[in-house]
Amino acid sequence: MSATERHKVLTVRAGPQALTTLRREGFCADSFSTLLGASGGPKWLVLASIDSVLARRLVAARSRPLHALGTSIGAFRHTALAQLNPAAAIERFADAYVAQTYDRQPTAAEVTEESRRILHVLFGADGVSEALAHATLRLHVGTARCRGLTATDRRAVLPAGLALAATANAVSRRLLRFSFERVLFHTTTEPVFRFDDLPTRNVVLNSANFAQATLASGSIPLVMEAVRDVAGAAPGLYRDGGITDYHFAMDFDAPAGLVFYPHFCDRIVPGWFDKGLKWRRPRGGLLDRTVFVAPSRDFIATLPGGKIPDRSDFKTFSTIERQRRWHEVLASGRRLGEALEELLEGTRLADVAVPFAK
Repeated sequence: MSATERHKVLTVRAGPQALTTLRREGFCADSFSTLLGASGGPKWLVLASIDSVLARRLVAARSRPLHALGTSIGAFRHTALAQLNPAAAIERFADAYVAQTYDRQPTAAEVTEESRRILHVLFGADGVSEALAHATLRLHVGTARCRGLTATDRRAVLPAGLALAATANAVSRRLLRFSFERVLFHTTTEPVFRFDDLPTRNVVLNSANFAQATLASGSIPLVMEAVRDVAGAAPGLYRDGGITDYHFAMDFDAPAGLVFYPHFCDRIVPGWFDKGLKWRRPRGGLLDRTVFVAPSRDFIATLPGGKIPDRSDFKTFSTIERQRRWHEVLASGRRLGEALEELLEGTRLADVAVPFAK
């Protein structure tokens, strides 16, 4: 297979500022200040090999801080990158994630407990302390603190609260403020990301709240229980950070430098309630300095069923069949890592990148 054909497994986009820098300097780890990690559950499996490449080429090969902003599974992935042996952490994470088993339709409590198990495996013996003390990688874990009718796990009330939030969001994302408050947990002493779309609190990550905050970041409403009263943060129920920042709206302020955004598909959906709103697109100056890398549609068509994994697989397939398909995705994803490795040489990223759609 030629280099050109190998590169076709990836979609690469870049904003004008990012493209200018890549053309002038080629890929340089220290040109990037920010790494984004989106929500998406099992979809992350297609990115495992890309994460392994980034652990070496973006995280280890740098002298300046890299701020990793993630929600839900994106935050989980960043925790693996922040360990001293990220390749081993990524492998542990993938194995534990694929191994999820439910004999029947699970309760929210059962999914929550299984998620705790996965995080326990991901963290390993020293992962939390390593992440907190990492020389250059700074973690920023996004969560959503509940307000109003969403501040409950009662099945008789929560769906109504979510429906109300979805309706308000369809009018304006800013109306989500009546249902949710963004809370960022970070390993920096001061906040570095600035938002003005929704109320936002900042809390320092430490050994007392690391596991709580990470679990909360992936606590999908109705699927999992909310995390109550995260240590060091305001009292209340905390849920999936993807509610407010599913794939990120890109209209916030980030540290000076380029943004690297590995994603599992070629569409960026700002918030959890925007998935069905085709007109809701990312906007903002951050796109100008973003390099976006995702599996191409041609590559996705070669995966089992012609799609990346998602939560519907738990209902569609038997455990054995689901695990077989997910292992196949992990194996196929190595082609993405190999392609990215080649594109990080010289100006190759700039050579294949296309502008973001208007």
